[in-house]
Amino acid sequence: APVFETTDYINGIEGLTYSFDTGPSPGKFEATLSNLSFDPLAFEFLGLSISTASQTLGSIGKPGTFIFDATPETIYYANVFGVGAGDFDTGLFGVQVDAVPLPPSLLMIFSGLLLIVVVRRRSAVAAESAL
Repeated sequence: APVFETTDYINGIEGLTYSFDTGPSPGKFEATLSNLSFDPLAFEFLGLSISTASQTLGSIGKPGTFIFDATPETIYYANVFGVGAGDFDTGLFGVQVDAVPLPPSLLMIFSGLLLIVVVRRRSAVAAESAL
């Protein structure tokens, strides 16, 4: 499930800001900006930045994605800037922020290390019992 998600309109020249938090866990998060208009030319410009109160963590100047690092219990801001185009100078956009999962290979390494620790502990307990 997304950490943050919204859909809204840009009418003319606008900048919109939304606040969100990523929860208690630190990690990497992916921000996605989408042009949801039926007209692919609905925007002259559409951009997104993610920031805290004091620092910009990442930005993009067209629909797409970028990754940023988050710390627990911090308020983040999704800042959307756009210039509407077309017949009505209006465009529909979407913003979504998702946690980036650990790669499966990393999970396999951790589970393998855990298995080694368990086997060694059992071997050590069996060796002590034999004495």
